Amino acid sequence: MTATTSPRHRVLLVREWDQQVGGSGCCGRLNSASVEALCDNADSPYAGSRADMERVGEIYGILRERWDPDDVELTVVDPRNTIWLLPAIWRDGRRRGLSVLSRLKQLNRGTAPCAVVCDGLVVASDVTPEQAVAAVDADLASRG
Repeated sequence: MTATTSPRHRVLLVREWDQQVGGSGCCGRLNSASVEALCDNADSPYAGSRADMERVGEIYGILRERWDPDDVELTVVDPRNTIWLLPAIWRDGRRRGLSVLSRLKQLNRGTAPCAVVCDGLVVASDVTPEQAVAAVDADLASRG
């Protein structure tokens, strides 16, 4: 049996996906292409989220270039995926040593679109890519 090692740190990048997620099995999945197929002049239901998606994509790209995957795991997650997101923030915060009260605060802050969560702590939210990357770099550097 071989032991697998996980990265030392995990950074969660919270952004909406451009599709419906609740109750979206094989029948009834709603995304921009579905809306366009049904109605030629309809607005994309996710047009308002596109700028946030691109901003988080830029943050992801910069962090991917800067940090080795063996040191930092980058995960992009939809804020509506609370069944995965909330336990991940809770466990990462516990591993980091955050108090219960602090972890509860991070759960609330971590579900905001464009939140950047580093090992259970929200280090940035709704900021420019440069500010988000600087916040992650500063947090990781402060903890070695």
